[in-house]
Amino acid sequence: MAKTLIFGGAFDPPHIEHVAMCRAAMKELDIDRLVIVPTYLPPHKSAGMLSVETRAKLIAAAFEDMRPVVDFIERERGGNNYSALVLPILKEKYGDIIYLVGGDSLQHLSTWYKPEEVLKICPIAVCGREGYEDVKETAQRAQSEYGGRIIPLEYMGRDVSSSMLRARLLLGEEPDTLPKAVLDIIENEGLFEQYFPMIEKLREYQTDELFEHSKAVVKRAVDFNSKHDLKQPFEKVFLAALLHDNAKQRPALDGLSVPKDAVGTPVLHQFLGAEKARRDFGVTDDDILDAIRYHTTAKADMTGLEKLIYTADSLSDDRMYAPIPELRRLAIEDFEAGFKATLKFTYDKLLSRGKGIYPLTVEAYEYYIIQGKK
Repeated sequence: MAKTLIFGGAFDPPHIEHVAMCRAAMKELDIDRLVIVPTYLPPHKSAGMLSVETRAKLIAAAFEDMRPVVDFIERERGGNNYSALVLPILKEKYGDIIYLVGGDSLQHLSTWYKPEEVLKICPIAVCGREGYEDVKETAQRAQSEYGGRIIPLEYMGRDVSSSMLRARLLLGEEPDTLPKAVLDIIENEGLFEQYFPMIEKLREYQTDELFEHSKAVVKRAVDFNSKHDLKQPFEKVFLAALLHDNAKQRPALDGLSVPKDAVGTPVLHQFLGAEKARRDFGVTDDDILDAIRYHTTAKADMTGLEKLIYTADSLSDDRMYAPIPELRRLAIEDFEAGFKATLKFTYDKLLSRGKGIYPLTVEAYEYYIIQGKK
């Protein structure tokens, strides 16, 4: 009986590791047919950038030599496209199926909708990925808990993130982890260019060094969000990180409303940045504005996006002085631990200078460090 490999995902955009995973799985498992299922409204991920129709065009280009079937079942269903609900339909349609996932996805199996049902439907093939837990151990643990059959593949994939690719494309960079055919379509159709005017305006307000920092914060925030499955909407993460320092080098109040006790202090730019993001960049989303508003001081009871931007700004890859690299490694391993360690380091540093600490930072320290709240 012919075997079919089912590979689902956002593919926003499809990258070289998607292609390599499928190629390896088809060879190792002697697969006859590849069916790719682009997500429509992903239930467990933040919304993507491209329409499902555009992503299907990119998929066809990326996987051309494997002649994939692009199945629009998720678009046809409209919603509730959990694997436990979609796979039975695909099994009836294609017969003997194997479901391919990455090692990072398998690590989050407990968060899936009815994972035990997924494993009753068909075997899961899993590819390892650099920087993630050993796939054989993960598979063995998951199989013991949920039953079914999980097949660890020999192929070990590179740590390539579609979220990071989106961020780099939106910043005007040209990643080397996209198939050439995909990059050609992106460039020819002007995809991922919607924020170019905003970026050009930001560059007018920042020195080259500060602009490079803003880009580094975008990448660090996107990486934390993806790696730790923080579920923050991609565009909110991108915009909050990009614009967090938009007022740092233009401190004029311009009649805008900011706390009086912040005027003339190093934290003024966070409050002014939120107001100028609204006025100069047309940002109206309160989640984004608040993430900008508290990115320097932190505060008690922060939202997930606020914590993410605060931590990414403090631990961006352009900051190389001690102990930032160590704190960054901690946050890459455990985001909450990294956030708290960063807050404590900042508080202790300010305390040692003896120049006073802004009240919001004191409140954040008491809330997260003294009281130990999450």
